[in-house]
Amino acid sequence: MKKFIESNLPAALSALPKSYLALMVEFPLRPIRNGSEYDRAARIVHRLAMNEEKLDAGEEAYGEVLEGLVERYDRVQHTINTGEVTPTQAIRALVGQARMTVTEFGRLIGSKGAASELLSGKRKEPSKAQIARLCARFKVGAGVFLLPAKIPADAA
Repeated sequence: MKKFIESNLPAALSALPKSYLALMVEFPLRPIRNGSEYDRAARIVHRLAMNEEKLDAGEEAYGEVLEGLVERYDRVQHTINTGEVTPTQAIRALVGQARMTVTEFGRLIGSKGAASELLSGKRKEPSKAQIARLCARFKVGAGVFLLPAKIPADAA
């Protein structure tokens, strides 16, 4: 078996698109084991999502697999505390429970880039239109997707 793998490895590698191999050098596809790896992988997924219209087949294939690894880590590591839940945590939990990919979530809210930003926490709240779509899809109240209002100390 080892000889079969060694003899076929160069042929298999040469068949992969150069863009895929370049991304493999940047972050090899393997299970994500810690927060540091997760952060690196999430940045790559975000970068690819922001350039979705310009990706070649190799970048798309790599991104799809890495997106799955990031989502798996999210499902295992990011559980929701029923205390104070941020919109990002709620979105991650709902998307994870629905087993949606970033691409599917992007279709739901109208933008894969926005989906990536919401899931990563780069954007803290969805837009009003996105909240309406999320409420309809997940059957939850809009408050789940809003940050708490800051109430001035002198408010009556």
